[in-house]
Amino acid sequence: MLKLDESLLGQRSEPVVREVERGAIRKFAAALGLDDPIHTAVEAARARGYRDLVAPPTFAVTLLPFEAPGLRLPKAGVLHGEQEFEWGAAICAGDRLTVTGWVEDVKTRSGAGGKMHIISVASEAVNQDGERVFRAKAVLIVTEEVEHAVGR
Repeated sequence: MLKLDESLLGQRSEPVVREVERGAIRKFAAALGLDDPIHTAVEAARARGYRDLVAPPTFAVTLLPFEAPGLRLPKAGVLHGEQEFEWGAAICAGDRLTVTGWVEDVKTRSGAGGKMHIISVASEAVNQDGERVFRAKAVLIVTEEVEHAVGR
């Protein structure tokens, strides 16, 4: 069942530090079928001006926090409405990223199937040099029907 403490809107989660490993970047790039050597060969990445292997932009989804203050989602039935990213500094192997998450906004709408809650959850990561590497926003939808089914 959806539980939301609206007094905590905008409050960031405790920071989580995530270390970016070469092996994770290589596996992610392989899964996407990327063949640019900046994702697999340190020498190639450094030759192009990077500190180490470069993570593909969508690698950021593996770094997102799993919670936001005041929000508890049902275990099933949450719809992912949209996802957007703002990119900053490149994510490279060896980076220590500090990631936080928070609920930006909640709206409730009524429809033919009952009420639905539209929740905007944001997150941000900064690297060891204090540079923002990404800001993400996801829109999640929890319908009244799902709330009742999960609550049974």
